[in-house]
Amino acid sequence: MKGMEAGCWFARKERMMKGFKRILMFTLVAVLFLLYAGPSVAQEKLVMTGIVKNVERGLTMDVENDKDKTLVSFRIGRKTTYIPRRYPIPGEKVKVEYLPSRGSFVAFTVTILGVAGVQESPKGKAM
Repeated sequence: MKGMEAGCWFARKERMMKGFKRILMFTLVAVLFLLYAGPSVAQEKLVMTGIVKNVERGLTMDVENDKDKTLVSFRIGRKTTYIPRRYPIPGEKVKVEYLPSRGSFVAFTVTILGVAGVQESPKGKAM
């Protein structure tokens, strides 16, 4: 009888260890997944306004920053959204939403605000 009790205890312990290993592996995989996916979800887009200096269709767009007059180059491509739906013309004022990626800035949304230097009168007509 004593031998059977020891065998049952050992079998029960093995089942508990298998369950513990499964729970541990599941927890480890879940934590690694959250650590890997966390930073990409949490990034917020940065915003800059400025005047377009140069556009190479589908490649880059150079914008002069309104604040400090520095020239910033953005990567643009098929995933870039333009509001209104057209490429900006050099000299137009734009608002660019972007993210830093692999050492360069990637533009996601380019909103064309109008031609730089043109002010509107109170009636809404250009002066």
